Amino acid sequence: MGGAFSNPVDASTKQEMEELIKAVLKTFTIEYTKGYALSLVGKLKDDANAPPPEQWKLMERPPWNRDYKQGYLMKEGGIRKNWKKRFFVVRPNYVIDYYETEAEFKKGEKAKKKGTISLCGYRVVEDVNNGILNKLKNLAEKMSMDISQLPKPKEYPQWTIELHHERRRSYFVQCENEEEFKQWSEQFKTCAWRAHGYTNEDPVHQSAFDEGIRKTRWELGRWGWWSWGGTEEQIISDLISDQIDWTVMGRIYGKITGPWSVRYAVRNQVLKAIDKAVGAAVKPAWAAMEKAVKELRGKIEPVIKEMVDPIAKAEQEIVNKIKDAVMSKLEPLLKEHVTPHLGKIIEVIKSPFNGGFEESFSIFDEHISKWEPKGNTREELIASFHDLDWVPRSWRMWKATDKLSIMYDALWALHEIFPDIYPYSAIWDGQDELRHRTDNAIYTWQERLLECVEKEGGDVKAHAERLKATVMADFREDSIKAVVKYFFNILKKIVLPPFEALVVPACKAVLEPLAEAVPEPMKQFIDIMKMFEAVYNGIIDEAINLVLGG
Repeated sequence: MGGAFSNPVDASTKQEMEELIKAVLKTFTIEYTKGYALSLVGKLKDDANAPPPEQWKLMERPPWNRDYKQGYLMKEGGIRKNWKKRFFVVRPNYVIDYYETEAEFKKGEKAKKKGTISLCGYRVVEDVNNGILNKLKNLAEKMSMDISQLPKPKEYPQWTIELHHERRRSYFVQCENEEEFKQWSEQFKTCAWRAHGYTNEDPVHQSAFDEGIRKTRWELGRWGWWSWGGTEEQIISDLISDQIDWTVMGRIYGKITGPWSVRYAVRNQVLKAIDKAVGAAVKPAWAAMEKAVKELRGKIEPVIKEMVDPIAKAEQEIVNKIKDAVMSKLEPLLKEHVTPHLGKIIEVIKSPFNGGFEESFSIFDEHISKWEPKGNTREELIASFHDLDWVPRSWRMWKATDKLSIMYDALWALHEIFPDIYPYSAIWDGQDELRHRTDNAIYTWQERLLECVEKEGGDVKAHAERLKATVMADFREDSIKAVVKYFFNILKKIVLPPFEALVVPACKAVLEPLAEAVPEPMKQFIDIMKMFEAVYNGIIDEAINLVLGG
């Protein structure tokens, strides 16, 4: 586990970490493989009984295929720490490429990238110097050091942004002024929130992988919120490193002595050695898992297709038994830990979100009113839509999205009741919703205008004004549904994790006998705990719907 800095990691600690790595990988392998079979069952059931699509008044804009943002930023080198000007480009998949110059970027397929940044699992630090100081203080606390012994950290220039990850490389970029700083900060936050690092895009795999990570943490006794992002290997590695940090690193830090510079160097060497050991174990393990599930799918998919209806019937019978067995335990927990707080959360998020939509209506009205056609052919009209297309993706949505920022303190105040609450998640979800609905409104107006001009001809500007009113009416109607949907999702995201932490351990012993009742041919396709999750999710849904008035 280490060479020159082996002192803090003795033989027994090294063996403990190696055993922990093996145990986590074993647990994840079981949970992922099982989850893959269950996700496949779910997909085939959905295919056979596809629910009707949601009914919205506005049209849905097709997937975006243009770069989100481009521009020059100063970037700090990873090794030499010198600053160099680079041309940054945010791609449609929220991955960031950077080039030596804009001219190089414009070479297209022949362009040579200086690097690529995927912000999956990252966070954006805007107050860089204070952020670095706080990280050093937290580390000093972990290592039982007096804060006064800390050296003065490096000072970064004004308008510097840190793209930070606990275990991977962090990036420092510098903007030219405050306006650029605000725009790039928001863009980087969007990239961190929206980028998807999975190398396998199969929905069955992604569902099973997410479930495998979550269930593995449960098996390790780790309840509550934990974010992840990156490739599959990176996420599994982060999961293991997080478990090592939770169980072992405190003891290791206690063995590191000497001045700060020595302790910091030793600590970094230990982490590098751990990361190397984790990576060496994860890479072949994940390759084996990928191969196993591919073979599994080929074998069980034909079998599941024949069993979809019998599985559904058996599940319903078991769900009824689960309800009979656990309701006496669930209802008191619901009344004590969930129901009293739902109304309070609604009060926190109601006014800001409604205010955000009112600003979105104003933004739509303002930019459609200012729009001027550059002709009356389809091609000329589409060309004149260019600036409108960018409105929901630009700083021009700031007045609407900023309305939600005031929720942070009020949501954080609920931390005492819901320790796993993550206010930024609720805020970003809401901001995404505002941008999404505004984008659909603009797109719907554009498509209706193109159709109208093609069929009727005449004064384009007059058609545009008339259609603005009808689309605005549809925008407002869709916003009512969107508000309810947002409230529902945020309430559930807040109350579900602590409720799960209470109900799963409380009901596990009651559920185990029911697993024996599953018919033998269906055992690998029916998961009692997953069905139990569906039961308590349904109970939470009912409680939330009551608060929302239906």
